[in-house]
Amino acid sequence: MNDFIICGIQQMGIGVANMPEAWTWYRKHFGVDVKVFEEEATAEFMLPYTGGKPHGRHAALAINMQGGGGFEIWQYTSRTPVAPKEEIILGDLGLYAAKIKCRDAAAAYAALESAGAEVLSEPDKDPRGGMHFFVKDPYGN
Repeated sequence: MNDFIICGIQQMGIGVANMPEAWTWYRKHFGVDVKVFEEEATAEFMLPYTGGKPHGRHAALAINMQGGGGFEIWQYTSRTPVAPKEEIILGDLGLYAAKIKCRDAAAAYAALESAGAEVLSEPDKDPRGGMHFFVKDPYGN
């Protein structure tokens, strides 16, 4: 039997309806202002996630100079993006939330709230004792 331990994630895919607008939003609110790449291409390696058919997409990989994984902010260009039929909730399968580290959760919360972001919870202790809160981007992520 093989045991696998996920030690980190290189990047988190963020599906959006307007990639240039989302790039601006993520840069402003989360400080991911280093563009590793931006391209329009066909997603040939995403077939398990695109219904078995290659689709065109516009994507940019954004990171923060303080380290950690990146956000691959991307939008279909060969079809209209479609939101999930039902709201995704805690306990659903898949990667649907990203944890973003910061030096001061209360200050990050205040900055996001004052900038008009959709903050879903107030800062609270996580199971390990660190402070955390949830926020949603304008695209439902």
